Amino acid sequence: MTLIRNSVVLPCDPEEAFDYLSDLRSELEWNPDCTSMEKVTGGPVDQGTKFRARWKGSPETEVTITDYRRPTTWTAHAEGSLEINFTARLEPSSGSTELNVDFDVRPHGFFRLVFPAIQLMLRRQEKANMRRLRETFERRAGANPDGG
Repeated sequence: MTLIRNSVVLPCDPEEAFDYLSDLRSELEWNPDCTSMEKVTGGPVDQGTKFRARWKGSPETEVTITDYRRPTTWTAHAEGSLEINFTARLEPSSGSTELNVDFDVRPHGFFRLVFPAIQLMLRRQEKANMRRLRETFERRAGANPDGG
């Protein structure tokens, strides 16, 4: 197991951040490595919601929301050669929201052998993702200066 932790302050309230980010389809807007993200279960996003996803260099993966506590926390789980548990926690922070992320990665099979190199790449990508998220929320706030 490797735990990658990052955080970023987003210029919005926790409810807005939660609703946008827990709908994993939003990743297509801010993560250039995400090539597809499709919600495959009906109804609103909630615990048990499933997505079919693909990132550059990876096969199609099913991602399931395993914990959903609006507006503070959600966890998503993906099986595969790299098993991932992604947990996001949101906290109000002086008119903004602090997003704290735990990216728990467990390699399986062949990926255990090459994981040290993959781990370095994942750490860089996750840090860049925090920057891109902040920039995305800044653009969204600029497009809606009244918050609407």
